[in-house]
Amino acid sequence: MKKKFLIGCVTWGIVFLSACTKPQPIADSVPTKALESMGKEEGTTTPVTTAEPTATLMPTATPEPTATPEPTATPIPVKEEYVIPEGTWVPAEAPAVRNAMSEEEKISRQNEILGKGTFLFSGKTNRGYNPSDISWLKEAKPTDAVALLFACDDVTHGGWGVLGISVKAYKIGDKMQEVKAYSDEPDRERLELYTVEELQKLVGATEPSQLTSFSIGAWNGGRIAGLYFLQEEVVTELNAFLKEVEEKEQIIHTYSRALSNENAIENAKMMYEYLKEVYGKVCLTGQMESTWMGAPEYEMNYIKEHTGKLPAIRGFDFIHNDFAGVTKRAKEWWEMGGIPTICWHTGVDFSSAYDESKADNMNWEEAFLPGTETYNALVAGMDRAVPYLQELEDAGVPILWRPFHELDGGWFWWSKGGSANFVKLWQLMYSRYTDYWGLDNLIWVLGYSANGGEMAAWYPGDAYVDLIGADSYTAGANGALYEECRELAPEGIPLVFHECGTIPTEEQMKEVCAPWLYFMVWTTEYLTSDEYNTKEALQNIYNSDYYITLDELPFG
Repeated sequence: MKKKFLIGCVTWGIVFLSACTKPQPIADSVPTKALESMGKEEGTTTPVTTAEPTATLMPTATPEPTATPEPTATPIPVKEEYVIPEGTWVPAEAPAVRNAMSEEEKISRQNEILGKGTFLFSGKTNRGYNPSDISWLKEAKPTDAVALLFACDDVTHGGWGVLGISVKAYKIGDKMQEVKAYSDEPDRERLELYTVEELQKLVGATEPSQLTSFSIGAWNGGRIAGLYFLQEEVVTELNAFLKEVEEKEQIIHTYSRALSNENAIENAKMMYEYLKEVYGKVCLTGQMESTWMGAPEYEMNYIKEHTGKLPAIRGFDFIHNDFAGVTKRAKEWWEMGGIPTICWHTGVDFSSAYDESKADNMNWEEAFLPGTETYNALVAGMDRAVPYLQELEDAGVPILWRPFHELDGGWFWWSKGGSANFVKLWQLMYSRYTDYWGLDNLIWVLGYSANGGEMAAWYPGDAYVDLIGADSYTAGANGALYEECRELAPEGIPLVFHECGTIPTEEQMKEVCAPWLYFMVWTTEYLTSDEYNTKEALQNIYNSDYYITLDELPFG
C-alpha cells in the first residue's frame, strides 16, 4: 500500500494516545454576561546518473528546537523584542497538542538513509522526469522502492494535484497515479514511497520486467525535489525510521467523553450526552438553509412537502451579517425540539461574506501578537457574534458551533496561513469565547474538508474540540474520509459528515464502516436536484428507522 509522509509531521493513519490537562484561562478580567449589542445588523528531461546525492539535492528545512522528553505548554508566540501593551487580553495558554521530533534530526536522518540508495533526478518547477533507460526498474525486486521528494512551489495551487506518476507495461496498458500537493505548507518538501510491487499493481503487471515506461509529470507548480531508487534493505531502514517518527509525534489525547467546556449549560450537556448515546446506532438528518430563495424556509418546506418530515439539525450561517435573523431562527428551531448548528462565511473583518472568505488573507506574523493592530482587529472581529451567541445562551439554546469549516481546504483565508497558524486561530477564538466572554452554550465542531492528507497537523487539541468531522460532495458514505477522521480523533468522540451533496444511504455507511453521527445537505440544488437527491431517495431516508428526524428528537 502506498505510504505518504510529511517531513516534520506525522503520517495520517495513526491511533493516538496520551494525556495532558486543560489550562486555566489567562485574562485581565472576565466581563459579565450582560453584553451590549455590538456590530452591524446586519516536460521531458534526461535522467541524472550521479550515484550519490549532493547536498543541494537534499531537502532543507528550518531546524526546530529539540523535543523535550515531556510535552510542555506552548505559549502565544511573542517576539523577543516585543512587549505586550499593558491591559491587553491574552488568551489561555494552550497545552501541547502533540509530541515532536526536531526537524533537524528528521531531515538529517532521512537524508542519510536516502543517500544509501541511487539518486535518479531532481528538477525545477513544472519539470518532469521521463528516462529512456529504466533497466534499474525492470531488474528490481518487488520489495525495492522508488522514493519521491516533492513540493508545490506555486502555493496558489495548494491542495490540488501537481504531480502524476505514469507507468506502462508491455501489451497490458498504462496508468497514472496523481500525487497531491497539500494545503498545509504546500511548498514544503514531502516524501512519498512506492514499492516496485505497487507500481506493478498500478498498471496490472505481474513482474517488474514487464514494465516499459516510468515517468513523472509536473504541473501547477509541482517540483520533484529528489527521486531515488532504494533496494529492499534501504526500504526496510527507511520504513523503520518513518515508523519511529510516527510513534514520537503522536497527538496527546485527553478526551474524557465530556464537553471541552466544563462550565457548559445543562442543555448543551444534555444534547451532547444524547449525541454520544446515539452515535454508531443511528444517523441524524441535517439540512442547511438558504436565505436568498424567497424565504429561509425554502429547504425545510421542500423536505416537508416530499417526505412529511423535517430534519433533526438545521444549519445556519452568519454570512451577510445576518446575526439577528440567525439568532431568531435558531431559537425557533430549538423551541420546535430541533438542533441548531451555525457556521460563518466571512472575511478577515468578520463583517463580509463568501467572496471575502475566499479572497482575503491575514497578516499571520502579527495575528497572534497581543496588542498589535492585526491582533486587535482579529479579536474585535470575532466579538461581533458574541452578543447574539450570548442571546442564544440566555434563552437556553445550545449550538453546534462550526467556525472556520473546511479548515484544511486551502481556499478560505483561515487555512491560507498553514496548519500551525490555523491551530492558533482556533485556540484564540475558543479562549476568547469561552474563557473571556463566558459563552457556555457552544458545542465546538471541527470541520475538515475532503482535501485529504495530514489532518493531524491541523488539530487544535482535545481541550478545544467536541465533535470532529469532514465534508465531501462525492456521493456515497466516503469511507476513506471517515477513516481519516477516526484515526485522528480521540476514542469515543462522535464523527460528523458536516456538509454533503448526496445523502449517504444506511447500506453505504454500513458497507464501508462509516457510521457518521449526522449528515447535513447543502442548500438549494444540492437538495432539490435529482443529480444529488431524488424525491424518492429523500422519502426513503426521512422515513427510515435508521435516520432521526425532528419529531424523533428528545428535546421537544
